[in-house]
Parts: sequence; C-alpha cells; structure tokens
Amino acid sequence: MDVAANHLTADLEERRGPLWKRALAWIWALFEAAFGSAAHGPLDLVIRRIDNGREVMRTAADSGSPDFLLEQVREDLETKTVGEFFAEWRLE
Repeated sequence: MDVAANHLTADLEERRGPLWKRALAWIWALFEAAFGSAAHGPLDLVIRRIDNGREVMRTAADSGSPDFLLEQVREDLETKTVGEFFAEWRLE
C-alpha cells in the first residue's frame, strides 16, 4: 500500500492572518494559561506535499492539544493512502 506519508508531511506552524487576529489569539492563549490550560500561541496544522513543499491543507490547531492533533495526523499519514487521508481530514 502506498501510504500518504510517502507524499505528504504534517507540521504545526504559526497562524497566518491579520495582525489583529493573531494578537487576539495570543491574548486568548495567555488568558487560558492563567487558568491552568496549556499555553501555546495560535497554531495551524499544515499538510504539505513532500515533492514541492506546496501547502495542500491548513486548519486551526486550537481545539484540545495541538501536539496530540499532530500525532493523530502523522499516524494517519503512516497508515492511510492519500485518498483515505483526505476523505477523513478534509474540512470542506
């Protein structure tokens, strides 16, 4: 089976967008940290093609733990085909 990990890679990257939106996300992250939640800035889960680095999917990694989400996605990349991966993770 030709698994998605042969063609795609997943990483957490700093959120893009207008400065005011990113600043608001940072303020919210600091607020959550003050009340015991894990402190991390606004991150996106980004899926890129290995052959050319082109971004093929980007989604906010702000529900739960971004590191856990990344671990789940990387596991799916190792066990699913590209078609199966996108059928499960595409947010359209």
